[in-house]
Amino acid sequence: MLPLKPPVSKKNVKNIKLIDFPIYDENGEILDQNSWPKYQGIFNGKVIIINDLNDKSRLCNLGCFGQLGIIDKDKFIDYKTLQNQVLRQKKNWQAMELVPFDFPHNNQNVTDEKNLHIKLQEDYVANKPVYNNWKELKSSCSTEYEQLLILSGVQHELSYFLLLEEAFFLCYTLECLEIRSEDSSLISIVECWKQFNGLKKKFPYFYAAYHYYRSKGWVVKPGQQYGGDYVLYKSSPIYYHSSYVVVISVNGQNSELLPSWPSWYGCGRAIEAASKELLICTVLGPAYEEGMLIDLSQYTINDTIVRRWVPSQNRKKP
Repeated sequence: MLPLKPPVSKKNVKNIKLIDFPIYDENGEILDQNSWPKYQGIFNGKVIIINDLNDKSRLCNLGCFGQLGIIDKDKFIDYKTLQNQVLRQKKNWQAMELVPFDFPHNNQNVTDEKNLHIKLQEDYVANKPVYNNWKELKSSCSTEYEQLLILSGVQHELSYFLLLEEAFFLCYTLECLEIRSEDSSLISIVECWKQFNGLKKKFPYFYAAYHYYRSKGWVVKPGQQYGGDYVLYKSSPIYYHSSYVVVISVNGQNSELLPSWPSWYGCGRAIEAASKELLICTVLGPAYEEGMLIDLSQYTINDTIVRRWVPSQNRKKP
């Protein structure tokens, strides 16, 4: 097996003692059954929202579970979603149509150029709405203004939420999270399993991989920013940079994120440029079916580190 690279620590990291799971006290001792924590989460159909301040603090500090984001009208809106909306708007070439302009020939005088410039301005203004004040502008461009406020975090307060894998790990494995619906009714573990599988395609495979790496002491976070499914941190993202980008392979098939060899090669080069390594996690097991019981023993994990072969560096010396 290839040797593991040591994690890269961030600045001013000295003798930090971190606790892996939120079932321990601040001294690192496991809590007894009489004081076993029960964190409360609200399932809004997309993610599990944590509202209690103490729960947020313990889940964040003891195991680095959850993350901050913007949730608006029961819809999870993140930067990537808004960015995609902006890209779609930019593809509307009619909105970016340029005003035709003919450069003056030879030695026309400056007065003609000024008149032409004024004429173009008048034509542009005539075809565009004129706003007399800021309120009128906000009401006329409410969608764009709303997106700017959401993106900046001014209007919508950041919420603390758990991803499906995180919530199920805390609920099913550690038994320290109670998930409730928006009408405050308790959702059982079996019902969570059913709903999460309905929301996320191939959820058992992704959860098996999440469970596997969490059990080995890694902090697992979303890895879409690097083209993968997960990123792995040692101890905490606060003190260490991520070491590995994980791509899930279901039963040996190509990942949907990297369907072809050029995409694999490009992802590997991008990850290498970010001083990380690509980790292929192959999950073998049955696909989810209606009424399927929770049984992680049906799934097998094989992980492989992928490194680029450089002839000048890796060729055997004679």
